[in-house]
Amino acid sequence: MITQDRLWKGIIEDLFADFLHYFRPHLAQNEVDFSKGFEFMDKDLDILLPESERSLRHADKLVKFYTKTGGYKFVLLHIEVQGYKDPHFAERMFEYYYRIRDKWKVPVCAFVLYTNQETDFQPLAYTESFDDTKITYEFPVFKLIEKQEQDLEVLGNPFSIVMKVAYKALQKQLLSDDKQLIWKVELVKELSAAGFSMDKVRNILDFIRLYVSFAVPTNTQNLDQKIDQFIKPLKNMGLQELIKEAYIEEGEVKSDKKNAFGMFAEGLSVDAIVRITKLPLETIAEWKKEWEKTK
Repeated sequence: MITQDRLWKGIIEDLFADFLHYFRPHLAQNEVDFSKGFEFMDKDLDILLPESERSLRHADKLVKFYTKTGGYKFVLLHIEVQGYKDPHFAERMFEYYYRIRDKWKVPVCAFVLYTNQETDFQPLAYTESFDDTKITYEFPVFKLIEKQEQDLEVLGNPFSIVMKVAYKALQKQLLSDDKQLIWKVELVKELSAAGFSMDKVRNILDFIRLYVSFAVPTNTQNLDQKIDQFIKPLKNMGLQELIKEAYIEEGEVKSDKKNAFGMFAEGLSVDAIVRITKLPLETIAEWKKEWEKTK
């Protein structure tokens, strides 16, 4: 079974740039150097946890990115998606912070997305004090239950649809199979008309399909039929659209190559760049040879 935690981890990784522009636009626009790529360090995050806590899976991610100013060798972003009331959550955030900071000795920023239904649960900080000594760890949060659906729309950002799925899932009156089919189909229509790349469309479709389950399994087939109705025209593009997509893909390859050259210059290994870019090993290895000739 694919849990909501796994779906969040997957969609954040698949749409990370869109995620950052959606929730942390100042950071995305002014600080992050996307040309140098970024790296997901979830396995490193797991190792930092005590053995007793490793079995408690959370929708958490640790992402390494580089800044435009280059003032630091890199910065780490700790992301948490919290879907239930946990009285120890703020303390856990603080523990993550000092463990991450202690291991890598670089700046650590954090972001929390609360997807739970409890309106009274929204920790913003962890504070600890004794005598005249006090420490407070604050972190930015986004509380979904406090939003209206229109608040979730960020023009041109595919993560808007992801957030609408999560928002609908909090409305209990929308969870019956018939009503769920209606709003899922509406979001599929919106997705098909938005003009996003097919990779993004596929990833978001999986999120729409799986984030909330139907009570009757055959309704999943009904949804798939509706999806095919709206998405099929995107797959069956005419000659003009195919030519346009080819030009876009060529531009993306050039951009990927430029990013890879930047990572070679930073000293990243071929294996590391393959993990970051998700491009074939043969492609990165060939680009490495080209880069070395330019040195």
